[in-house]
Amino acid sequence: MKHLAFAVLAFGLIAGARAQSIDAPKVVVPDKLADYWVLINSSVEADVPNIAKNIHAPGCAAVSFVVDKNGSTSQIKVQRVVPAGDLGRIAESMARHMRFEPSVANSGRSRVFSWLIFPFNSPADATARSDMMKPCAIDKLGWDDR
Repeated sequence: MKHLAFAVLAFGLIAGARAQSIDAPKVVVPDKLADYWVLINSSVEADVPNIAKNIHAPGCAAVSFVVDKNGSTSQIKVQRVVPAGDLGRIAESMARHMRFEPSVANSGRSRVFSWLIFPFNSPADATARSDMMKPCAIDKLGWDDR
């Protein structure tokens, strides 16, 4: 009886590990995200506290997420925030409210893992805005970084 229980447990663990590897989404760099999913929000809501650290400072937050088959986001993680403070919580709430539609090339609605940089209180000048966002740039993330 113990051998049967052990065999069932081992099979369950192997099957679970196999299912997780099959279900892992494709990692897509931000520049290629629109090849799979198109953001349909004309604006994105954010949960902004009345009082927060560095809430009025120019800054950025890099946030990773999975776009699921229904176009919603999950497994949201703040990867980087500059300057340190509460902008990450705001960026996380923005990512939670994003909605996507599949591109023509993604008619099968493949799940993807990607990341975006959210700017805050950015200057009007394009060069200054780009400089402000550089500290949040992430060249590469993998599925293990979720």
